[in-house]
Amino acid sequence: MKQLRLFVVAAMAAISMSAMAQVTYGNDYQYKPTNSTIYGSDNEAFGLFYAQYNATTQHMTVTNHDSENESLNGITLGYSHFIPLGDIPLFVSPGGAVQYFFKSKDGVKTNMISLKIPINLMYSFQVSDAFRIEPYAGIYGRINIWGQMKEDGGESLNFFDSDKMGDAAAKRFQLGWNAGVNFRITEAFTIGAGYFMDILKLQDYTVGKHDIKTNFQGFDITLGVNF
Repeated sequence: MKQLRLFVVAAMAAISMSAMAQVTYGNDYQYKPTNSTIYGSDNEAFGLFYAQYNATTQHMTVTNHDSENESLNGITLGYSHFIPLGDIPLFVSPGGAVQYFFKSKDGVKTNMISLKIPINLMYSFQVSDAFRIEPYAGIYGRINIWGQMKEDGGESLNFFDSDKMGDAAAKRFQLGWNAGVNFRITEAFTIGAGYFMDILKLQDYTVGKHDIKTNFQGFDITLGVNF
């Protein structure tokens, strides 16, 4: 299973890197902005640097019990490159981002840092010379780099440490899906909102007769700069 997860991560990273390289060095997809309000046609490549607020829920399911939810805050800083697919304004957008999740409840602070590798399909509807509506959907891989819980006055606990957490240790790699809509304004800025959900669980373990699974899901608010 670990070998499969490593293969998936490597494959997603390779797709992102090769797609960006094609835009950067290829002859077919050179990004050549003009001095006009609209940078050429609908199907030119462009990049997006963005920041997100991630209103995140840690969803826990327990067999024969009601599910439980814990709220977390998330902040994401990332980059996506939008590559046109043919003559219609349909784009594939590989990218990469750093995510920071955090919460504080009942004197316990939880923090986690992850690397996210999204690959989305996006369609661009040009409403006017200065406004586009761009729905998107796709998948992402998340590599969980660091995470800990710490009680006030106590020692920190690395929740990826299988020696201390046992079978309840969090997973280093997850897959998920996301969908949403962005609004590109005057070609310079992007704002948007979306939904995401992990497919592979953050935790998956058994206590007695109870199977316990946790994952992240929630809503993204995006603000970005296009170039």
